[in-house]
Amino acid sequence: MTPRQGLRFCILCLLLLAPVVQAQEPTAKEIFESSLAAEEAAAHMEREEPMATPLGTVLLLREAGTRQDWAKMAEYADFRYLSEDVLAEGKEALMRKLSLAWEQYQILDLTSVSDDETGNQDDGLPRYRDSLGSLDYGSDSFDIYLQRVPTEDGRQVWKLSNATIAQIPAMWEQFGYPPQLEQLERWLPEFRLFHMHNWQVVALVLLVVVGWLGTGLIKWILLKVISRSPVYGETMQRLIERPLRRFLFFVFINWGVFQLGLPLKARVIFDTGFLSYLAGLFLVLGLVEFGRAVYISRAMARDGDYAPGFVTPFVTIIKVVVIVLAVLLWLERAGYNMATVLTGLGIGSLAVALAAQKTLENVFGAFTLFIARPIKPGDFCCFGDVLGVVEEIGLRSTTLRKLDRTLVNVPNSLFSAQVLENYSQIDQRLYRQTFYVSLAVERPRLQQAIERMNEVLEAHPRVLELSRRVRFETIAREGFVLQANAYISTADFNEFLPIAEELNLQMLEVLEQLQIPLAHWYPENSSG
Repeated sequence: MTPRQGLRFCILCLLLLAPVVQAQEPTAKEIFESSLAAEEAAAHMEREEPMATPLGTVLLLREAGTRQDWAKMAEYADFRYLSEDVLAEGKEALMRKLSLAWEQYQILDLTSVSDDETGNQDDGLPRYRDSLGSLDYGSDSFDIYLQRVPTEDGRQVWKLSNATIAQIPAMWEQFGYPPQLEQLERWLPEFRLFHMHNWQVVALVLLVVVGWLGTGLIKWILLKVISRSPVYGETMQRLIERPLRRFLFFVFINWGVFQLGLPLKARVIFDTGFLSYLAGLFLVLGLVEFGRAVYISRAMARDGDYAPGFVTPFVTIIKVVVIVLAVLLWLERAGYNMATVLTGLGIGSLAVALAAQKTLENVFGAFTLFIARPIKPGDFCCFGDVLGVVEEIGLRSTTLRKLDRTLVNVPNSLFSAQVLENYSQIDQRLYRQTFYVSLAVERPRLQQAIERMNEVLEAHPRVLELSRRVRFETIAREGFVLQANAYISTADFNEFLPIAEELNLQMLEVLEQLQIPLAHWYPENSSG
Protein backbone atom coordinates (compact mmCIF):
# COMPACT_ATOMS: atom_id res chain seq x y z
CA MET A 1 0.00 0.00 0.00
CA THR A 2 1.55 3.28 -1.12
CA PRO A 3 1.14 6.59 0.81
CA ARG A 4 -1.29 7.80 -1.86
CA GLN A 5 -3.40 4.66 -1.48
CA GLY A 6 -3.33 5.04 2.30
CA LEU A 7 -4.48 8.64 2.03
CA ARG A 8 -7.34 7.64 -0.28
CA PHE A 9 -8.39 4.95 2.17
CA CYS A 10 -8.47 7.44 5.07
CA ILE A 11 -10.47 9.95 3.01
CA LEU A 12 -12.98 7.20 2.20
CA CYS A 13 -13.30 6.45 5.92
CA LEU A 14 -13.99 10.12 6.61
CA LEU A 15 -16.68 10.20 3.92
CA LEU A 16 -18.32 7.16 5.48
CA LEU A 17 -18.14 8.88 8.83
CA ALA A 18 -19.69 12.13 7.62
CA PRO A 19 -23.38 11.09 7.99
CA VAL A 20 -22.66 9.84 11.51
CA VAL A 21 -21.16 13.13 12.61
CA GLN A 22 -24.33 15.10 11.90
CA ALA A 23 -25.74 16.35 15.15
CA GLN A 24 -29.31 15.94 16.24
CA GLU A 25 -31.44 18.31 18.24
CA PRO A 26 -31.52 19.17 21.06
CA THR A 27 -27.94 20.06 21.91
CA ALA A 28 -26.00 19.32 25.07
CA LYS A 29 -26.19 22.99 26.01
CA GLU A 30 -29.98 22.96 25.74
CA ILE A 31 -30.25 19.86 27.94
CA PHE A 32 -27.94 21.40 30.52
CA GLU A 33 -29.94 24.62 30.55
CA SER A 34 -33.18 22.65 30.74
CA SER A 35 -31.98 20.84 33.88
CA LEU A 36 -30.97 24.11 35.48
CA ALA A 37 -34.32 25.67 34.59
CA ALA A 38 -36.18 22.72 36.12
CA GLU A 39 -34.23 22.98 39.36
CA GLU A 40 -34.77 26.71 39.54
CA ALA A 41 -38.49 26.39 38.79
CA ALA A 42 -38.89 23.66 41.41
CA ALA A 43 -37.13 25.80 43.99
CA HIS A 44 -39.60 28.64 43.43
CA MET A 45 -42.72 26.45 43.33
CA GLU A 46 -44.40 27.17 46.69
CA ARG A 47 -48.11 26.93 45.86
CA GLU A 48 -50.48 24.87 47.98
CA GLU A 49 -51.82 23.34 44.76
CA PRO A 50 -48.91 22.87 42.31
CA MET A 51 -51.19 21.26 39.71
CA ALA A 52 -53.11 24.50 39.40
CA THR A 53 -50.71 25.54 36.58
CA PRO A 54 -49.18 23.62 33.66
CA LEU A 55 -45.66 24.30 34.98
CA GLY A 56 -46.49 22.85 38.39
CA THR A 57 -47.86 19.65 36.85
CA VAL A 58 -44.83 19.30 34.56
CA LEU A 59 -42.46 19.58 37.52
CA LEU A 60 -44.40 16.92 39.42
CA LEU A 61 -44.33 14.62 36.37
CA ARG A 62 -40.62 15.21 35.96
CA GLU A 63 -39.88 14.45 39.61
CA ALA A 64 -41.95 11.23 39.59
CA GLY A 65 -40.38 10.10 36.30
CA THR A 66 -36.88 10.72 37.65
CA ARG A 67 -37.66 8.49 40.64
CA GLN A 68 -39.37 5.98 38.32
CA ASP A 69 -42.42 6.22 40.54
CA TRP A 70 -44.93 5.30 37.85
CA ALA A 71 -47.85 5.05 40.27
CA LYS A 72 -47.25 8.61 41.45
CA MET A 73 -46.83 9.76 37.86
CA ALA A 74 -50.21 8.20 36.99
CA GLU A 75 -51.85 10.49 39.54
CA TYR A 76 -50.96 13.43 37.29
CA ALA A 77 -52.65 11.92 34.21
CA ASP A 78 -56.27 11.91 33.04
CA PHE A 79 -57.50 8.35 32.44
CA ARG A 80 -61.12 9.24 31.76
CA TYR A 81 -62.90 8.11 28.62
CA LEU A 82 -60.14 5.72 27.55
CA SER A 83 -60.81 2.45 25.76
CA GLU A 84 -60.56 -0.87 27.57
CA ASP A 85 -57.63 -1.91 25.35
CA VAL A 86 -55.57 1.05 26.51
CA LEU A 87 -56.50 0.68 30.18
CA ALA A 88 -55.76 -3.05 30.00
CA GLU A 89 -52.02 -2.26 29.84
CA GLY A 90 -52.17 -0.70 33.28
CA LYS A 91 -51.69 2.89 34.35
CA GLU A 92 -48.16 2.39 35.64
CA ALA A 93 -47.06 0.58 32.47
CA LEU A 94 -48.48 3.37 30.32
CA MET A 95 -46.62 6.01 32.32
CA ARG A 96 -43.41 4.04 32.08
CA LYS A 97 -43.69 3.70 28.30
CA LEU A 98 -44.47 7.41 27.87
CA SER A 99 -41.50 8.38 30.04
CA LEU A 100 -39.09 6.04 28.22
CA ALA A 101 -40.23 7.19 24.78
CA TRP A 102 -40.04 10.87 25.79
CA GLU A 103 -36.59 10.63 27.35
CA GLN A 104 -35.19 9.09 24.16
CA TYR A 105 -36.13 11.85 21.75
CA GLN A 106 -37.27 15.00 23.49
CA ILE A 107 -36.55 17.48 26.24
CA LEU A 108 -38.90 20.05 27.64
CA ASP A 109 -38.22 23.76 27.46
CA LEU A 110 -39.63 24.80 30.84
CA THR A 111 -39.41 28.45 29.90
CA SER A 112 -42.17 27.82 27.34
CA VAL A 113 -44.52 26.14 29.85
CA SER A 114 -47.12 28.50 31.29
CA ASP A 115 -47.16 29.20 35.01
CA ASP A 116 -50.61 30.71 34.79
CA GLU A 117 -53.71 28.86 35.99
CA THR A 118 -55.43 29.47 32.65
CA GLY A 119 -52.48 28.10 30.70
CA ASN A 120 -51.18 29.46 27.40
CA GLN A 121 -54.02 31.20 25.59
CA ASP A 122 -52.01 32.13 22.46
CA ASP A 123 -51.01 28.69 21.15
CA GLY A 124 -54.05 28.13 18.92
CA LEU A 125 -55.29 25.21 21.06
CA PRO A 126 -58.50 25.00 23.04
CA ARG A 127 -58.39 27.06 26.25
CA TYR A 128 -58.31 23.93 28.41
CA ARG A 129 -55.32 22.38 26.61
CA ASP A 130 -51.56 23.17 26.42
CA SER A 131 -48.89 21.49 24.27
CA LEU A 132 -45.65 20.15 25.72
CA GLY A 133 -44.18 19.06 22.39
CA SER A 134 -44.34 16.12 20.03
CA LEU A 135 -42.51 12.94 19.05
CA ASP A 136 -42.10 12.58 15.29
CA TYR A 137 -41.41 9.38 13.39
CA GLY A 138 -41.55 9.72 9.60
CA SER A 139 -44.99 10.95 8.72
CA ASP A 140 -46.39 10.04 12.15
CA SER A 141 -46.48 12.64 14.91
CA PHE A 142 -47.46 12.05 18.53
CA ASP A 143 -48.43 15.24 20.37
CA ILE A 144 -48.06 15.48 24.14
CA TYR A 145 -50.76 17.62 25.79
CA LEU A 146 -51.71 18.86 29.22
CA GLN A 147 -55.39 19.31 29.85
CA ARG A 148 -57.30 21.21 32.53
CA VAL A 149 -59.74 18.83 34.22
CA PRO A 150 -62.11 19.13 37.20
CA THR A 151 -61.45 17.31 40.48
CA GLU A 152 -63.97 15.63 42.73
CA ASP A 153 -64.15 18.70 44.97
CA GLY A 154 -64.82 21.02 42.02
CA ARG A 155 -61.35 22.50 41.58
CA GLN A 156 -59.54 22.76 38.22
CA VAL A 157 -56.10 21.10 37.85
CA TRP A 158 -53.79 20.36 34.95
CA LYS A 159 -53.04 16.73 34.02
CA LEU A 160 -51.65 14.74 31.14
CA SER A 161 -54.37 14.70 28.50
CA ASN A 162 -56.32 11.47 27.99
CA ALA A 163 -55.78 12.04 24.23
CA THR A 164 -52.04 11.72 24.85
CA ILE A 165 -52.46 8.57 26.94
CA ALA A 166 -54.66 7.01 24.26
CA GLN A 167 -51.81 7.11 21.74
CA ILE A 168 -49.15 5.65 24.06
CA PRO A 169 -49.50 2.07 22.70
CA ALA A 170 -48.98 3.28 19.11
CA MET A 171 -46.15 5.54 20.28
CA TRP A 172 -44.43 2.61 21.98
CA GLU A 173 -44.52 0.57 18.77
CA GLN A 174 -42.46 3.29 17.09
CA PHE A 175 -40.14 4.39 19.90
CA GLY A 176 -40.17 1.52 22.38
CA TYR A 177 -37.87 -1.43 23.01
CA PRO A 178 -38.44 -4.99 21.78
CA PRO A 179 -40.05 -7.35 24.34
CA GLN A 180 -36.80 -9.31 24.61
CA LEU A 181 -34.95 -6.24 25.85
CA GLU A 182 -37.66 -5.43 28.35
CA GLN A 183 -37.39 -8.99 29.65
CA LEU A 184 -33.58 -8.61 29.85
CA GLU A 185 -34.03 -5.36 31.78
CA ARG A 186 -36.21 -7.15 34.37
CA TRP A 187 -33.74 -10.04 34.58
CA LEU A 188 -30.68 -7.83 35.21
CA PRO A 189 -30.10 -6.09 38.55
CA GLU A 190 -31.85 -2.74 38.68
CA PHE A 191 -29.38 0.13 38.17
CA ARG A 192 -28.73 3.12 35.94
CA LEU A 193 -25.50 4.70 34.77
CA PHE A 194 -25.47 8.15 33.15
CA HIS A 195 -29.25 7.87 32.64
CA MET A 196 -28.78 4.56 30.76
CA HIS A 197 -30.83 1.48 31.66
CA ASN A 198 -29.12 -1.65 32.94
CA TRP A 199 -29.34 -3.55 29.66
CA GLN A 200 -28.01 -0.52 27.75
CA VAL A 201 -24.95 -0.38 29.99
CA VAL A 202 -24.30 -4.10 29.40
CA ALA A 203 -24.81 -3.68 25.64
CA LEU A 204 -22.42 -0.72 25.56
CA VAL A 205 -19.74 -2.78 27.31
CA LEU A 206 -20.24 -5.58 24.78
CA LEU A 207 -19.99 -3.05 21.95
CA VAL A 208 -16.65 -1.86 23.30
CA VAL A 209 -15.30 -5.42 23.54
CA VAL A 210 -16.55 -6.45 20.09
CA GLY A 211 -15.34 -3.19 18.54
CA TRP A 212 -11.85 -3.55 19.99
CA LEU A 213 -11.51 -7.18 18.93
CA GLY A 214 -12.99 -6.49 15.48
CA THR A 215 -10.71 -3.55 14.78
CA GLY A 216 -7.80 -5.68 15.98
CA LEU A 217 -8.67 -8.23 13.33
CA ILE A 218 -8.88 -5.52 10.66
CA LYS A 219 -5.51 -4.18 11.81
CA TRP A 220 -3.95 -7.64 11.51
CA ILE A 221 -5.28 -8.06 7.96
CA LEU A 222 -4.04 -4.64 6.85
CA LEU A 223 -0.61 -5.23 8.38
CA LYS A 224 -0.36 -8.47 6.44
CA VAL A 225 -1.22 -6.60 3.24
CA ILE A 226 1.31 -3.79 3.67
CA SER A 227 4.07 -6.16 4.81
CA ARG A 228 4.51 -7.03 1.13
CA SER A 229 5.31 -3.42 0.26
CA PRO A 230 9.01 -2.60 0.68
CA VAL A 231 8.36 1.14 0.32
CA TYR A 232 6.91 2.99 3.33
CA GLY A 233 5.98 -0.33 4.95
CA GLU A 234 7.14 0.73 8.40
CA THR A 235 5.45 4.14 8.08
CA MET A 236 2.12 2.60 7.05
CA GLN A 237 2.46 0.09 9.87
CA ARG A 238 2.58 2.89 12.47
CA LEU A 239 -0.47 4.51 10.87
CA ILE A 240 -2.50 1.30 10.96
CA GLU A 241 -1.48 0.02 14.39
CA ARG A 242 -2.85 2.92 16.41
CA PRO A 243 -4.48 5.88 14.61
CA LEU A 244 -6.41 3.90 12.01
CA ARG A 245 -7.49 1.23 14.49
CA ARG A 246 -8.73 3.82 16.97
CA PHE A 247 -10.53 5.65 14.19
CA LEU A 248 -12.40 2.50 13.14
CA PHE A 249 -13.06 1.59 16.79
CA PHE A 250 -14.72 4.90 17.66
CA VAL A 251 -16.67 4.92 14.39
CA PHE A 252 -18.08 1.50 15.29
CA ILE A 253 -18.94 2.57 18.84
CA ASN A 254 -20.55 5.75 17.52
CA TRP A 255 -22.70 3.66 15.17
CA GLY A 256 -23.55 1.15 17.88
CA VAL A 257 -24.77 3.59 20.51
CA PHE A 258 -27.43 4.89 18.12
CA GLN A 259 -28.84 1.37 17.89
CA LEU A 260 -29.35 1.14 21.68
CA GLY A 261 -32.14 3.70 22.02
CA LEU A 262 -30.28 5.58 24.74
CA PRO A 263 -32.07 8.25 26.75
CA LEU A 264 -31.55 11.69 25.28
CA LYS A 265 -29.46 12.91 28.21
CA ALA A 266 -27.01 10.07 27.60
CA ARG A 267 -27.23 10.10 23.82
CA VAL A 268 -26.68 13.84 23.50
CA ILE A 269 -22.97 13.28 24.09
CA PHE A 270 -22.87 11.14 20.97
CA ASP A 271 -25.34 13.35 19.09
CA THR A 272 -22.85 16.20 19.33
CA GLY A 273 -20.39 14.01 17.48
CA PHE A 274 -18.16 13.40 20.50
CA LEU A 275 -17.06 9.94 19.37
CA SER A 276 -17.02 10.99 15.73
CA TYR A 277 -14.77 13.95 16.43
CA LEU A 278 -12.60 11.72 18.61
CA ALA A 279 -12.33 9.19 15.78
CA GLY A 280 -11.54 11.91 13.24
CA LEU A 281 -9.01 13.44 15.62
CA PHE A 282 -7.10 10.16 15.94
CA LEU A 283 -7.13 9.76 12.16
CA VAL A 284 -5.92 13.30 11.44
CA LEU A 285 -3.17 13.10 14.07
CA GLY A 286 -2.14 9.78 12.57
CA LEU A 287 -2.03 11.30 9.08
CA VAL A 288 0.12 14.16 10.43
CA GLU A 289 2.57 11.63 11.86
CA PHE A 290 2.40 9.67 8.61
CA GLY A 291 3.19 12.82 6.60
CA ARG A 292 6.06 13.61 8.97
CA ALA A 293 7.59 10.15 8.49
CA VAL A 294 7.20 10.30 4.71
CA TYR A 295 8.74 13.79 4.59
CA ILE A 296 11.72 12.77 6.71
CA SER A 297 12.36 9.61 4.70
CA ARG A 298 12.26 11.51 1.41
CA ALA A 299 14.43 14.32 2.77
CA MET A 300 17.03 11.84 4.00
CA ALA A 301 16.94 10.10 0.61
CA ARG A 302 17.75 13.42 -1.07
CA ASP A 303 20.25 14.51 1.56
CA GLY A 304 22.05 11.87 3.58
CA ASP A 305 23.12 14.50 6.13
CA TYR A 306 19.54 15.71 6.72
CA ALA A 307 18.66 15.97 10.40
CA PRO A 308 14.94 16.10 11.27
CA GLY A 309 15.45 17.96 14.55
CA PHE A 310 13.08 20.82 13.73
CA VAL A 311 10.31 18.68 12.24
CA THR A 312 9.23 17.27 15.62
CA PRO A 313 8.32 20.61 17.27
CA PHE A 314 6.73 21.77 14.01
CA VAL A 315 4.53 18.66 13.94
CA THR A 316 3.69 19.24 17.61
CA ILE A 317 2.36 22.70 16.76
CA ILE A 318 0.21 21.24 13.98
CA LYS A 319 -1.19 18.65 16.39
CA VAL A 320 -2.06 21.31 18.97
CA VAL A 321 -3.85 23.36 16.31
CA VAL A 322 -5.79 20.29 15.15
CA ILE A 323 -6.85 19.44 18.72
CA VAL A 324 -7.96 23.04 19.44
CA LEU A 325 -9.98 23.16 16.20
CA ALA A 326 -11.61 19.81 17.02
CA VAL A 327 -12.61 21.05 20.49
CA LEU A 328 -14.02 24.30 19.08
CA LEU A 329 -16.01 22.45 16.42
CA TRP A 330 -17.38 20.06 19.04
CA LEU A 331 -18.41 22.93 21.31
CA GLU A 332 -20.20 24.56 18.40
CA ARG A 333 -21.99 21.29 17.63
CA ALA A 334 -22.91 21.04 21.32
CA GLY A 335 -24.78 24.35 21.04
CA TYR A 336 -22.31 26.83 22.49
CA ASN A 337 -21.84 30.23 20.87
CA MET A 338 -18.48 30.16 19.12
CA ALA A 339 -18.40 33.96 18.81
CA THR A 340 -18.30 34.20 22.60
CA VAL A 341 -15.73 31.43 22.92
CA LEU A 342 -13.49 32.89 20.20
CA THR A 343 -13.78 36.37 21.68
CA GLY A 344 -12.55 35.05 25.00
CA LEU A 345 -9.78 33.09 23.30
CA GLY A 346 -8.85 36.17 21.25
CA ILE A 347 -8.47 38.36 24.33
CA GLY A 348 -6.54 35.64 26.12
CA SER A 349 -4.34 35.01 23.07
CA LEU A 350 -3.58 38.71 22.77
CA ALA A 351 -2.48 38.85 26.40
CA VAL A 352 -0.34 35.75 25.94
CA ALA A 353 1.15 37.13 22.71
CA LEU A 354 2.13 40.39 24.39
CA ALA A 355 3.62 38.55 27.34
CA ALA A 356 5.50 36.12 25.10
CA GLN A 357 6.56 38.51 22.34
CA LYS A 358 10.19 37.44 22.40
CA THR A 359 9.25 33.78 22.47
CA LEU A 360 7.03 34.25 19.41
CA GLU A 361 9.86 36.04 17.62
CA ASN A 362 12.04 33.01 18.24
CA VAL A 363 9.30 30.66 16.98
CA PHE A 364 8.91 32.65 13.76
CA GLY A 365 12.69 32.68 13.47
CA ALA A 366 12.59 28.89 13.71
CA PHE A 367 10.07 28.78 10.86
CA THR A 368 12.43 30.95 8.79
CA LEU A 369 15.31 28.58 9.47
CA PHE A 370 13.16 25.61 8.55
CA ILE A 371 11.83 27.08 5.28
CA ALA A 372 14.92 28.93 4.03
CA ARG A 373 17.37 26.38 5.52
CA PRO A 374 20.45 28.64 5.65
CA ILE A 375 21.85 26.11 8.11
CA LYS A 376 21.02 22.59 9.21
CA PRO A 377 22.29 20.31 11.98
CA GLY A 378 25.87 19.31 11.29
CA ASP A 379 26.82 22.53 9.45
CA PHE A 380 29.98 24.39 10.46
CA CYS A 381 29.18 28.10 10.57
CA CYS A 382 30.14 31.47 11.97
CA PHE A 383 27.47 33.61 13.60
CA GLY A 384 28.77 36.90 14.96
CA ASP A 385 31.78 35.97 17.03
CA VAL A 386 30.58 32.38 17.52
CA LEU A 387 32.25 29.69 15.41
CA GLY A 388 30.99 26.15 15.70
CA VAL A 389 28.89 23.20 14.49
CA VAL A 390 25.08 23.33 14.51
CA GLU A 391 23.79 20.57 16.76
CA GLU A 392 20.05 21.28 17.01
CA ILE A 393 17.50 23.79 15.71
CA GLY A 394 14.70 24.15 18.25
CA LEU A 395 11.63 26.34 18.46
CA ARG A 396 13.28 28.87 20.75
CA SER A 397 17.00 28.65 20.00
CA THR A 398 19.68 26.97 17.91
CA THR A 399 22.48 25.09 19.65
CA LEU A 400 26.07 25.48 18.39
CA ARG A 401 29.05 23.51 19.64
CA LYS A 402 32.14 25.69 19.55
CA LEU A 403 35.64 24.50 18.69
CA ASP A 404 36.47 24.27 22.39
CA ARG A 405 33.49 21.83 22.70
CA THR A 406 31.31 24.22 24.70
CA LEU A 407 27.64 24.68 23.76
CA VAL A 408 26.11 28.04 22.84
CA ASN A 409 22.33 28.61 22.51
CA VAL A 410 21.57 31.38 20.02
CA PRO A 411 17.95 32.76 19.96
CA ASN A 412 16.38 32.08 16.56
CA SER A 413 15.22 35.68 16.20
CA LEU A 414 18.87 36.82 15.95
CA PHE A 415 19.55 34.74 12.84
CA SER A 416 17.46 37.11 10.73
CA ALA A 417 19.16 40.18 12.17
CA GLN A 418 22.85 39.28 11.98
CA VAL A 419 25.28 37.96 9.37
CA LEU A 420 25.46 34.18 9.18
CA GLU A 421 28.39 32.50 7.42
CA ASN A 422 27.95 28.82 6.63
CA TYR A 423 31.28 27.17 5.87
CA SER A 424 29.60 23.82 5.19
CA GLN A 425 28.01 25.28 2.05
CA ILE A 426 31.38 26.01 0.44
CA ASP A 427 31.51 24.26 -2.93
CA GLN A 428 35.24 24.90 -3.56
CA ARG A 429 38.07 25.68 -1.14
CA LEU A 430 40.26 28.70 -1.76
CA TYR A 431 44.01 28.15 -1.62
CA ARG A 432 45.79 31.43 -0.94
CA GLN A 433 49.41 31.66 0.07
CA THR A 434 51.76 34.64 0.33
CA PHE A 435 55.55 34.20 -0.16
CA TYR A 436 57.98 36.93 0.93
CA VAL A 437 61.29 36.49 -0.92
CA SER A 438 64.50 38.34 -0.36
CA LEU A 439 65.00 41.78 -1.98
CA ALA A 440 68.43 40.55 -3.17
CA VAL A 441 66.87 38.22 -5.78
CA GLU A 442 67.48 39.30 -9.39
CA ARG A 443 64.56 39.92 -11.71
CA PRO A 444 65.22 36.92 -14.10
CA ARG A 445 65.26 34.43 -11.27
CA LEU A 446 62.15 36.05 -9.75
CA GLN A 447 60.34 35.83 -13.10
CA GLN A 448 61.43 32.20 -13.50
CA ALA A 449 60.12 31.37 -9.98
CA ILE A 450 56.73 32.84 -10.86
CA GLU A 451 56.53 30.74 -14.04
CA ARG A 452 57.56 27.52 -12.25
CA MET A 453 55.07 28.15 -9.41
CA ASN A 454 52.27 28.65 -11.95
CA GLU A 455 53.29 25.34 -13.52
CA VAL A 456 52.88 23.68 -10.10
CA LEU A 457 49.26 24.92 -9.93
CA GLU A 458 48.55 23.85 -13.52
CA ALA A 459 49.96 20.39 -12.97
CA HIS A 460 47.98 19.55 -9.83
CA PRO A 461 44.82 17.53 -10.68
CA ARG A 462 42.72 19.05 -7.87
CA VAL A 463 43.43 22.68 -8.75
CA LEU A 464 40.67 24.25 -10.83
CA GLU A 465 41.48 26.40 -13.82
CA LEU A 466 39.27 29.14 -12.44
CA SER A 467 41.39 32.03 -11.12
CA ARG A 468 44.55 30.00 -10.58
CA ARG A 469 47.59 32.25 -10.62
CA VAL A 470 50.86 33.24 -8.99
CA ARG A 471 51.61 36.94 -9.28
CA PHE A 472 54.33 39.32 -8.25
CA GLU A 473 51.93 41.40 -6.20
CA THR A 474 54.00 44.17 -4.64
CA ILE A 475 57.37 45.25 -3.25
CA ALA A 476 57.28 45.59 0.50
CA ARG A 477 59.88 46.57 3.03
CA GLU A 478 60.06 42.93 4.05
CA GLY A 479 60.77 41.69 0.49
CA PHE A 480 59.16 40.85 -2.82
CA VAL A 481 55.57 39.60 -2.34
CA LEU A 482 54.50 36.62 -4.45
CA GLN A 483 50.78 35.80 -4.11
CA ALA A 484 49.45 32.32 -5.05
CA ASN A 485 45.68 31.87 -5.53
CA ALA A 486 43.72 28.82 -6.66
CA TYR A 487 40.42 27.00 -6.05
CA ILE A 488 40.62 23.37 -4.97
CA SER A 489 37.90 20.98 -6.16
CA THR A 490 36.67 19.91 -2.73
CA ALA A 491 34.24 21.22 -0.13
CA ASP A 492 35.65 19.11 2.67
CA PHE A 493 38.05 21.13 4.81
CA ASN A 494 39.80 17.98 6.04
CA GLU A 495 40.43 16.95 2.45
CA PHE A 496 41.59 20.46 1.53
CA LEU A 497 44.35 20.63 4.18
CA PRO A 498 46.66 17.93 2.74
CA ILE A 499 46.26 19.39 -0.77
CA ALA A 500 47.22 22.85 0.50
CA GLU A 501 50.16 21.30 2.34
CA GLU A 502 51.31 19.52 -0.82
CA LEU A 503 51.13 22.78 -2.84
CA ASN A 504 53.09 24.64 -0.17
CA LEU A 505 55.88 22.08 -0.25
CA GLN A 506 56.06 22.15 -4.07
CA MET A 507 56.20 25.96 -4.04
CA LEU A 508 59.04 25.90 -1.52
CA GLU A 509 60.83 23.27 -3.61
CA VAL A 510 60.71 25.63 -6.61
CA LEU A 511 62.24 28.42 -4.56
CA GLU A 512 64.96 26.08 -3.26
CA GLN A 513 65.83 24.82 -6.74
CA LEU A 514 66.23 28.40 -7.95
CA GLN A 515 68.15 29.28 -4.79
CA ILE A 516 65.75 32.04 -3.91
CA PRO A 517 65.82 32.71 -0.17
CA LEU A 518 62.76 33.78 1.75
CA ALA A 519 62.80 37.11 3.52
CA HIS A 520 64.06 37.00 7.09
CA TRP A 521 60.97 38.89 8.38
CA TYR A 522 57.92 36.83 7.60
CA PRO A 523 54.78 38.41 9.13
CA GLU A 524 52.06 36.44 7.42
CA ASN A 525 51.56 32.97 6.07
CA SER A 526 47.98 31.78 5.78
CA SER A 527 45.91 29.45 3.65
CA GLY A 528 42.07 29.60 3.27
